[in-house]
Amino acid sequence: MMDVSKPPTRLVILGTGTFAQEVADLASDVPDFEVVGFAASTPPYEPGSTLLGLPIYWVDELSHFADRHRALCALVTTERWRFIQQARELGMHFATLVHPTARISRLATIGEGSIISAGVVISTQTQIGNHVIVNRGALIGHHDKIHDLVTVGPGANLAGNVTVGKCAWIGIGAIVLEKRTIGEHSIIGARAVVTHDVPARVEVMGVPARIVKENVEGL
Repeated sequence: MMDVSKPPTRLVILGTGTFAQEVADLASDVPDFEVVGFAASTPPYEPGSTLLGLPIYWVDELSHFADRHRALCALVTTERWRFIQQARELGMHFATLVHPTARISRLATIGEGSIISAGVVISTQTQIGNHVIVNRGALIGHHDKIHDLVTVGPGANLAGNVTVGKCAWIGIGAIVLEKRTIGEHSIIGARAVVTHDVPARVEVMGVPARIVKENVEGL
């Protein structure tokens, strides 16, 4: 139960795109959070601009928020580490957002900066790293290990004992069979069915999933 005597954590959302708006909406369902604004790190940026009625700040202004606010990075690209690093260097610390409709095993762990959306299920003994996005309705099986900066698309289904490497992208509705490994920076296409291990830095598509591109760096 929320401690009503404790003020909510004030959030600055990194990003100004449509997913940033979705994250703000998700956070509005969590009484422990209050979204106070958004931050931009790429032009065009107009001082005094707003999003959802809240101010948009330039990244350099984040140093003013470091002491009393937390951040969440709402960029779906696996290159979001760049914005995260900028914010960290300016003194920001990160919240972890778990939507109240998600079902998270008490024996699972979730790292800082991660966003667990509505309807997600995360099973027992699973480890979710830092700054991971698990989008709406995704199913994460038991004893999985999801490394930092992974993006799991809506409705994706990962069976048990799956390992997903850093900065990998799992597309919407993709299925990963039990005990498979997804290499770092790889991309699993929408509705692909992964029946074998996927090497690092490749894109796979289809049923069963096959390599269609090499030397990729996430999405």
